[in-house]
Amino acid sequence: MTDWNKRPEIVENVSALGIGKAIYAAPDGNKETARLLIAADGFHFKPTDFDDLVLPNLSFNSPKGTKYDLSFDDDGALLINGIKYTAPTNQEDEIIKGNKNYEGQTKLSGGLQLLSPNGTVFSVTVDDDGKVTAEKEETNGDKK
Repeated sequence: MTDWNKRPEIVENVSALGIGKAIYAAPDGNKETARLLIAADGFHFKPTDFDDLVLPNLSFNSPKGTKYDLSFDDDGALLINGIKYTAPTNQEDEIIKGNKNYEGQTKLSGGLQLLSPNGTVFSVTVDDDGKVTAEKEETNGDKK
């Protein structure tokens, strides 16, 4: 009798795949102990049926019909259309805590504000000659 909890070996000239009112498999040739694969009520697969399944990528279509391929690189990083996915961090009013080290150029647009040790806010600007100035933020309508 076939052990259906593991993938059975196919025996040449003995194994059978039957099609009648349903599709069944009998690796040992015994139709009495064959396993149902597909019937009118649907598919009857087991996890062992997919032991050797390898998918290089999955393809999805957006509601507008744009195709997206999802896969992984050799380091396990998610790739979308072959490009490494980086989680977005551009949420509004985001607070990032901890010590950070940046390598390479960091460009800021929209302004820079620094807090003094007592919490005073200073706006930092640079002019076209490279002169950096810090101006205390307005309090009660006055800029200092």
